[in-house]
Amino acid sequence: LVQLEEECYEYHNSMMHCWEELIQCNVDILSHFKDAIRDHDHSISAKTCPTSILPQKPLFSDFKDHMML
Repeated sequence: LVQLEEECYEYHNSMMHCWEELIQCNVDILSHFKDAIRDHDHSISAKTCPTSILPQKPLFSDFKDHMML
C-alpha cells in the first residue's frame, strides 16, 4: 500500500510538472504573438490603411433614387 501511495505521489508530481510546462509554453507563445502583432501594427503605414470601412456613398442610394421616380 505504501508503494502504491508513493507511485501515485510521483505520478501526480510528474503530471503537475507537465501541465505547468504546458501552461508556461502557452504563455510564452501568447507573448510572442502579442509582440509580433504590436510590431506589425507599428510598421503599417497609414497610407496603406483605408480612411473608413464604410463607403463614401451609400450603396442603396441608387435604388432609393430609382424608386422615387
